[in-house]
Amino acid sequence: MWPWAQLLGFNLYWWLAVKVQQPGPLLLMLALHLICSPSRSRDLRRWPLALAGCLLDALLWQLGMFRFDQGFPLWLGLLWFGFVLTLGQGLRWLLALPRWQQGVLGMVGGAGSYVAGATMGSVHLSWGIGISALVLALIWVWWLPVLLWVMVKLEGEPR
Repeated sequence: MWPWAQLLGFNLYWWLAVKVQQPGPLLLMLALHLICSPSRSRDLRRWPLALAGCLLDALLWQLGMFRFDQGFPLWLGLLWFGFVLTLGQGLRWLLALPRWQQGVLGMVGGAGSYVAGATMGSVHLSWGIGISALVLALIWVWWLPVLLWVMVKLEGEPR
């Protein structure tokens, strides 16, 4: 039951991050997750993945793909922390899939999240929706499988 609750909670977390763009509710939800999590120590071991995601987004921001009103936003960084917690719990079923299927899901879900954020007005995709979506899809087709592989290594478990 926990993975489903956690996955549904992440959808609320994503919406709060993208729409409200305030760190308070996100930090509260991260704390609530860690209090309720059945695997708190594994959750904390995944946080380097969030830092890697922040660096990737910061690179894309520096390259001019993303434009934000106030510079690189804290809510985007916090979104990565929520995502890696979800990756290890609500989306853990992805580990059972072949890498190519993980890549396809990453391509659709990863790029789709940024495009959805752009349609909600939280990020401006400076290269246009089409080119930005294509570049993001090409990144996420390998990024999600890499994140999952590194997650298993960080957790110290066999796949």
